[in-house]
Amino acid sequence: MFPGEELLTLLSSLLLLSISIYKYLKSKEISYAMWSIAALSFLIIAAALALLKLDALSLPITPYVGALYPAFMAAGVLGKDHWRKYVIFILLMLLLMVIGQLSYKLIFTGAEVILHSVSGLIITFLPFIIVARRRAPPTESLIGLGGLLISIGGLALTTLLAQKPLLPMETVIFLLHPLLFLSAFLMAAGIYLCRRG
Repeated sequence: MFPGEELLTLLSSLLLLSISIYKYLKSKEISYAMWSIAALSFLIIAAALALLKLDALSLPITPYVGALYPAFMAAGVLGKDHWRKYVIFILLMLLLMVIGQLSYKLIFTGAEVILHSVSGLIITFLPFIIVARRRAPPTESLIGLGGLLISIGGLALTTLLAQKPLLPMETVIFLLHPLLFLSAFLMAAGIYLCRRG
């Protein structure tokens, strides 16, 4: 950890949100709207971490807001052809999370894992596939790099919270903010340089 890393994470979330909204207002393309929703959820996460530190992870709303970030990033990557189906999938998984939280914890955990896993795979790999097929400029792979970083951080954090850590707690805490702000900067750069619509 270094001084001001929470502030840097918060600034990176504001940058991601600003760029996503700017690109949406400029083009009206749905990917930018999806990325704006994702960026707003990331801003909420960053603000909670800045104010409450790791206690933010124990808030009841954290799993839901934390799931919105990768889910809507993935909906943005999918873009105009498939975003509607993916938003339905997101809403179904969120509904199952609520049902599981109220009744059977295994339903909650399963829906959360499925939503994070599918979203993480889309964010991490689809931008590279699109670039490799020459359907997007190479700069769109920055979104995939950001997705890779957030996936690593999310996996480490999830296993830590599940009390089956892949890495020691000190390492996860040390890497949390750098992974968050680097992923947001990479995704913001990828979104800014992305040409959709």
